[in-house]
Amino acid sequence: MENKDPKTGTFLVGNTSARPGSRKGARNRLQGNFVAALSDHFEEIGVAAIDIVFKESPKDYLKIIASVLPREFILEDGRLESMTDEEISDHLAEIRRLKTSTLGQDRSGAGSGAIPTSERKQAPLLQALPKAKRLS
Repeated sequence: MENKDPKTGTFLVGNTSARPGSRKGARNRLQGNFVAALSDHFEEIGVAAIDIVFKESPKDYLKIIASVLPREFILEDGRLESMTDEEISDHLAEIRRLKTSTLGQDRSGAGSGAIPTSERKQAPLLQALPKAKRLS
C-alpha cells in the first residue's frame, strides 16, 4: 500500500516508499545553478557570440532581440510635459497645416501652389525628435 492521502492523492508525511522523490527545494536549486552558470558563460563569451550571430545570421539575431524585448515597450519622453498649453497648440496647428498642404499636393498634383516636399520647413517639434539610426 502506498502512503497516500485517499482524498488528495498526495504522499503522507513520513512516506518511506522506495521512491521518495526529490528533496524540498531541489528544483529551485537546479534552476539557480543553471542561471548562475549561464551568466558566467555569457560573461566569458557572450559579446563575441552575439557578434558572430549578427554577422552570420542576421535573421536569427533579430529573432533573439525580439524574444528578449518585452511585448509592450513604453518610451517616455518628457518634452511635452515641459511645454505650455500655448506651445502645444502652436505645434498642433503647424502639424495640421503641414498635413493639409501635403493632402492638397497629393490630390491636385504639380502646379497646385502647394509647397514641394523638398522646400517645406519642418515643424519645430518634428525637428526636436531624434532621427533613427540605421544599422549597416
